[in-house]
Amino acid sequence: MATRATRDAWTSIGFLFTVLLAGGASAQETQGFKFNNLTISPFVNLEYTYDSNVDYDKKEYDDTYLTVNPGVDFNYKGNDWGLIGDAWYGYDKYQDYDELDADRYGESLKFYTESAKGLRFVLGQSYMSSSENDSILDGGRGIWRDRDIFEVNSALSYQLSERTGVTLSGMYSNLDYENNQEEYGALYGWEEWSVGLELARKLTEKSNLLVSGTYQEYDSDGAMGIDSSSTGYSLMAGLGSRATERISYRALVGGSWFDYAEGDQLSGVTYSLDANWLITRKLALTVAGSSYFQPSETEANQAMQVYMLSTGLTYRPTRKLTGRVDLGYRREENEYAYTDEGAVTDDIVSARLRADYQLMRYMTVYGSVEYEDWTSDADENEFDRYRGSLGLSLRY
Repeated sequence: MATRATRDAWTSIGFLFTVLLAGGASAQETQGFKFNNLTISPFVNLEYTYDSNVDYDKKEYDDTYLTVNPGVDFNYKGNDWGLIGDAWYGYDKYQDYDELDADRYGESLKFYTESAKGLRFVLGQSYMSSSENDSILDGGRGIWRDRDIFEVNSALSYQLSERTGVTLSGMYSNLDYENNQEEYGALYGWEEWSVGLELARKLTEKSNLLVSGTYQEYDSDGAMGIDSSSTGYSLMAGLGSRATERISYRALVGGSWFDYAEGDQLSGVTYSLDANWLITRKLALTVAGSSYFQPSETEANQAMQVYMLSTGLTYRPTRKLTGRVDLGYRREENEYAYTDEGAVTDDIVSARLRADYQLMRYMTVYGSVEYEDWTSDADENEFDRYRGSLGLSLRY
């Protein structure tokens, strides 16, 4: 239920529009109550998990817990427009450390439309309140902490000519961490506003040349008497897919500049990658990655550069059995530090193996094993962790 970094997710409405249409069509064909153009699909997941390190700490306290997660998805498809949304609730009940018992909930809604003259528009909104670890394999930050995340994003695309298209995107997000100094150290969220402009120029029948620019503004928590605002800029160029049946991709690379808390300007290489490849009818590959500057979440009024890369391989040998392997890597380079030791760099590596088997039309059982390892210049930030889960999913 975590999402990938939003600063890259909305730079291409064409890629997103294709995903939305494909997802909506799949939902309508396979599940849910259908009322004309509206499909409603309720679900509930029951999951039992063993966690070797519930505090994400070097001391490694382990526990098991039960999760109950009901929710509903819906999809409405009109003439050249549609709505896709969901709402869900989750509760974790721990066996030994009942102080970790917590609930979480969230919702999202996306509107999309396309005109015959080549105008496309997407508007999305989401909210999540959670204390669950947001795995980097699902596009999260790998941080365990009570938090609220609210996001609004939009993109408008127009086909200027047969060979040239332009996309304007915008986004607002608010990340707020709950900080209890009696239990743990503080984390710092922020508000973010961003706009982006992308030009796409046809190279071949199956590929586009892409040129993209973005601008971000942040207002961080924990100001401590100095300027809490920061700004970022990036320019990238690369390639993207046109209408292809088996492969879709966006790959861009360029430079990024970041001004934080009236300090020196930071600069570095930035990239954005999204790719999906249907290798065979039974085998599919996904790859995603991004790099960007942001305010530090662990040190007030500091900044960090983040590098992310993940890949997943899905194999479906039979209609009822699906297996998936995911690998993820995240690197955080803190650019400022209060001590003489210099900036701290953290590296996170995660791997997950999962299998799903459909017992009946509306019932699926699944199991997964996940491993996560943190290495850091700061010894207190180093730990590892593994989880094993067994679950039952009921969906109509």
